[in-house]
Amino acid sequence: MNSIDKKRYIWVIISALIQGILLGIYAITLSGPLLCMPLTIIFIVPFVFWLSQEQWGRRLFSLIMWLTLVLLILWLYRLWSLYSPNGSFYVVPSQKSDLIRVSMTVFLLIPFFQCRISAWSWRMPYSEIFFQFCRNLFLLFQAAIVIAVFWGLLVTAGLLFDIVGLDKVPYILFNPVIAVPLSSLTIAISISVAIKHPGIDSLGRWILSVLAWLLPFFSILSIVFILCLPYSGLKTLWSTGQASTLMLLLQFGTLILANAAWLDGSKAAFQNKFVNFLAKISLLCLPVYTGLCMYSLGIRVEQYGLTVDRVQAFFLVIVTGIWGLGYAGAVLLNKWPGSIGRVNIASVAIMAVITIAMNSPLLDPFRLAAYNQAERLKSGKISPQDFDYIYTRFNLGRYGNKILMSMLRKGSDSVKHGVESAMSVDPADYLNYTLHNIPPELVRRAIISEAKVYPEGMKLKEAQIKFFVDQWQKDSALFNDVKNSKDIAFMFADVKKDNREIHDLILFTEDSGILYTLSGDIKPLGVIKGSFNLSDLNDVKLVESDLMDIQAGSKLYQVLRLE
Repeated sequence: MNSIDKKRYIWVIISALIQGILLGIYAITLSGPLLCMPLTIIFIVPFVFWLSQEQWGRRLFSLIMWLTLVLLILWLYRLWSLYSPNGSFYVVPSQKSDLIRVSMTVFLLIPFFQCRISAWSWRMPYSEIFFQFCRNLFLLFQAAIVIAVFWGLLVTAGLLFDIVGLDKVPYILFNPVIAVPLSSLTIAISISVAIKHPGIDSLGRWILSVLAWLLPFFSILSIVFILCLPYSGLKTLWSTGQASTLMLLLQFGTLILANAAWLDGSKAAFQNKFVNFLAKISLLCLPVYTGLCMYSLGIRVEQYGLTVDRVQAFFLVIVTGIWGLGYAGAVLLNKWPGSIGRVNIASVAIMAVITIAMNSPLLDPFRLAAYNQAERLKSGKISPQDFDYIYTRFNLGRYGNKILMSMLRKGSDSVKHGVESAMSVDPADYLNYTLHNIPPELVRRAIISEAKVYPEGMKLKEAQIKFFVDQWQKDSALFNDVKNSKDIAFMFADVKKDNREIHDLILFTEDSGILYTLSGDIKPLGVIKGSFNLSDLNDVKLVESDLMDIQAGSKLYQVLRLE
């Protein structure tokens, strides 16, 4: 092993351990400044170094430094936009969307710089860039296989240690601070070994040839799907609740298989003309998918407004749409597959520009979501009671807090009350909500207090409200589907049993209920399974029987007694 290889392996090991330790610490961090670690730098930079280690030298180090600088600038802006004015480190909105978006962009851009380092020139054929990209992809693919085998062995070893009574060993091995560095080290070493093995390129070409023959079958699927839409209608598609995701997967699949089939665009994908024509037809379907995805997301935004996740979804739809329009246009202009390189390069460049814009005030998802939700409230599309003040405070960072302060100065009394309630929420209480899906106490109290109570005119007493607020904390499963006061209702009922009055209270959700006794301390008596109309429970009553059943109209629901 020469001195360059020794240095390279030492730096690979050091970078893997640093990455693993930092990610492991982040994984176990619940609050504090460590939540603000620059995940894009920690995750992306080592991978770029491992994939590009063959180009060892000054140019590679220059690339790493420039990449780190750019990612640092993007992260500093994100940290500024997320950092709330109250200085809380209890909750920092997730950086996962940024990590996914930037990782995709860097992974598509890095082959250009790898070829630039190798050729010492920016003028290089697209074929070199394409095959460098494929090589990176296959290196990550084999690393994924190695890490899967590694974890399989680790789990097996953990079970064996547990059998022989050394149960502390698995606990140590699977602690993120230990497990994540071991995983990073395994990935880094597997990439380094694979790079030196000549078989990686042969394996890659074989995988591409196999994937290419999946395109005709995928094309048939796409064509049938498009042709069936006029008959099934869009309502059937929207009823799945995952229409955009399904169509995005179809687009991704078509784009990947198209590149596997036509490679660098120097020759036809298939010898059979009909199969070749069929594959091209699938490319013409891509803009249709983009239009349907945009329409679907537009409906959701019109109904519920923009959120950070929906802005991220728009990014994915627009980026895949750019590729789809480019491929479809090339087919229509009879310039396919010769122009595949130009379309790919232009699409990657546009994607990079959008990614940078989304980590700046221009297209910041947190800014767009905050101002869109505020505009919906101002225009009356959403009522002050339904506006999510807590989400705006804790999940939309500096922009969300700025909006709340503006509402506090200029809003109506109901809006001001909502803002004041949200600002009084303890960050630690909100952290409990994010970890266990239990809303803060103030929110729980507001939902219980504002819930509808039957018969008309009845109200919950303070002791009863406090009981259910505390019960929500103890048994959150019962309240999983309760998001606001419309999702829960209460009914007082009195029955005679054994010549004495029994006072009962029933808590209803959409598909279940709990019967409580009010005689003495509040205690649950039984569980009711069924579907109830929470907006009208006037015809619901307790039926005097051994089980004290529930009658709703003509239906009889059995109360399952609790021991």
